[in-house]
Amino acid sequence: MSIKYLDRMFQPRSVAVIGASDKPHRIGTRVLANLLQAHAAQGGSGRAIWPLNPRHQSLQGLPCYARVAALPAAPELAILCTPPATIPNLIAELGARGTRAAIVMTAGLEQIHSGGRNLQQAMLAAAKRHQVRILGPGSVGLQTPALGLNASFTHIPAMPGKLAFVAQSGALGTAMLDWASLHGIGFSRFLTMGETADVDFGDLLDYLAADSATEAILLCIEQVCCARKFMSAGRLAARGKPVIVLKVGRDAQPDADLVFDAAIRRAGMLRVSSIEDLFDAVETLARQRPQRGERLAVLSNGVGLGLIAADALAAGGAQLAPLSAESQLLLKRTCAQPTNPVALLADVPVAHYQAAVEALLHETNADALLFLHAPTAMVDSQQIATAIAPLLRSANKNVLSCWLGGSAVAAARQVFAEAGLPTYDTPEKAVHGFLQIAQYRRNQDLLMEVPAQLPATSAPERAAAQALVAAAEASGHSSLADADLRSLLAAYGIALATPQQAAQAGTTLAAARIEISTDAVFGPVLYFGQGGLAAAVAADRAAGLPPLNMVLARDMVSRTRVARLLQQAQTAADADALCRTLVQVADMVADLPQLAALDLNPLLVLDGSVVALGATLVLGPARSHRAMAIRPYPQELEQELEWGGGRILLRPIRPEDAPQHQVFFAALDPDDVRLRFFTAMRELPPGQLARLTQIDYDRAMAFIATRTGANGEPETLGVVRAIADADNQAAEFAIIIRSDLKGHGLGYILFQKLVDYFRSHGTAQIVGDALAENLGVQKLVRHFGGSVLPHPETGLVRLQLPLR
Repeated sequence: MSIKYLDRMFQPRSVAVIGASDKPHRIGTRVLANLLQAHAAQGGSGRAIWPLNPRHQSLQGLPCYARVAALPAAPELAILCTPPATIPNLIAELGARGTRAAIVMTAGLEQIHSGGRNLQQAMLAAAKRHQVRILGPGSVGLQTPALGLNASFTHIPAMPGKLAFVAQSGALGTAMLDWASLHGIGFSRFLTMGETADVDFGDLLDYLAADSATEAILLCIEQVCCARKFMSAGRLAARGKPVIVLKVGRDAQPDADLVFDAAIRRAGMLRVSSIEDLFDAVETLARQRPQRGERLAVLSNGVGLGLIAADALAAGGAQLAPLSAESQLLLKRTCAQPTNPVALLADVPVAHYQAAVEALLHETNADALLFLHAPTAMVDSQQIATAIAPLLRSANKNVLSCWLGGSAVAAARQVFAEAGLPTYDTPEKAVHGFLQIAQYRRNQDLLMEVPAQLPATSAPERAAAQALVAAAEASGHSSLADADLRSLLAAYGIALATPQQAAQAGTTLAAARIEISTDAVFGPVLYFGQGGLAAAVAADRAAGLPPLNMVLARDMVSRTRVARLLQQAQTAADADALCRTLVQVADMVADLPQLAALDLNPLLVLDGSVVALGATLVLGPARSHRAMAIRPYPQELEQELEWGGGRILLRPIRPEDAPQHQVFFAALDPDDVRLRFFTAMRELPPGQLARLTQIDYDRAMAFIATRTGANGEPETLGVVRAIADADNQAAEFAIIIRSDLKGHGLGYILFQKLVDYFRSHGTAQIVGDALAENLGVQKLVRHFGGSVLPHPETGLVRLQLPLR
């Protein structure tokens, strides 16, 4: 159900506490007290609070009700603190009365059975019948401090802020509140999910992505359910605001942590390893500036401080920036050591600090600056901070700082804090902040980067491969005969060596290995690392979620020792061949749902071709199409038809279409661009181009019409797209046809394709906003039986087309 009715959970106008009490140490007592205290702190108006307990006439000065039917009205939010056996019936009563959101604080519903099913199942059945959204069971509750809502039984109120915090564990949530209170950190939303029977991380990411009160999202995750929903919502949220993840608890399944890390990278989020890192990352990312690379300049007032930072940087896999001759000359004038890390003498005046900072801020080889300072008796720390803070605040690159010490540098640290400059307690923490920026930038680049088109010769022979697997399946075999395995791999561009070749080359250390296995949460996973004899001892393997493209494949390879071996011994063409093989093995996963496991080891690149010296394949029952965490390109939606005297292809858009999409955009008449985007644009910025061509093929869909151009290359003729809301109630559409092709019916063909797709997915309606002067799109919608309605904003109309 996704975000449906979550607004009533976070912003209720009335709250009922079922199981309210006056006994100390009862959950219902604490919840009611928290609601009243937070409500009073906000002025005590605008929200009704109703305790419910048949043993009391009043509680904490409020009338107390005996049953749900006796309440003055249906509460927008109900909080349940009653024994487990009562929960299903209470949810049914509340739902029948009109309540649509509930927090179930009672735990243990899965262990208690009634009528052949456990109480949690009975609760969910009642909730589904009446469309009640449930947080829990076993939730500590939620807080929205700015609205005076504390619907929790924690003893620590959250302070107002711009961070949303979501955890599964109530104990961890309470500890986090205590830690945040001590450090003066506030929240827009704060909640613990408990057992996630209904509302899960995907739902909350969807809600918080659109929440204007939230600037960054913090997740403490024990485990993920509904991997595809989590990935889709996570990628959408991460495009708009930082999403920072702390994984709590190690999974017993081998490589589960590696897979989780791959999922977080793929979604453009940032993973951290501790609670402190979680908030450090917020401090860093909230104040970050755009960063091109990962070369750091370090300025300190002591050689030792700089060396500590350099060691931490090297351990994190980043590098010091090489300083230009011009910068070195400027630094010598400040009595500084003119090599990076740059060390100033202990007794230099404040003016030298200013000059050194200016030199490094203008250093084009440096992508960021780290300033380190330890207190000395010769120069006052606060004077230094006051002098250089304006320079650093106006810098066009990221600046991090560390004022090492206690009371002697407290005033300097305050100057930097007021200037909005990230400040850390130690050089190591400051370097870690830089590494977080670098990793976050890499993850965002993977989310936004446009991959290259694979050559046509790399297209797999899917039909032949599927026939081989179907024949084995029909014979009851879980593997393929050697000749069939050789043919299957050849269909994806991989040659299987003969036994003689394998015997001659099987002991090589400079080889790779590709594996396929299934993760319990994220489904099929690819692993890449060293092969041959080194596979038994190499600890560095990279995991990736299919499908892949060349950008993602190169990222996987870059995280292993194989990348360094390729740089040393082989050509760029060989590296590309290996990456292509990763992409094609990922295609194999998408094409063959019966493929349970595959091990190609070792893999060698010989003369630009990949050869597997050994291969093991295992077949199993066909998995569901939703078993993959990321939906692959839906090839089944491709459609050829006659139009305009020739053949055109209607198909979903691909990331590789970005170059021709830019050409298509350039061919549009400026007035057509204005009608489509409501503004004048001469070209699509890279970020917007990525968003238009990289879609999840789940709730978002875009169809393009293409044909072969005069130069033999495909050209885009038109595009229609829509994104369904998280509840699948409405898909907002847009359409544009190449200006010289308008008026020939192509828009109607594309729109029909879009209508058929969203109707098959159960979407309630297609909607859109258009300029009132855009009569063409209004005619299109009316042709399909839709309506053109007034819009609250002057100059616009609202388009609606029911699909059900």
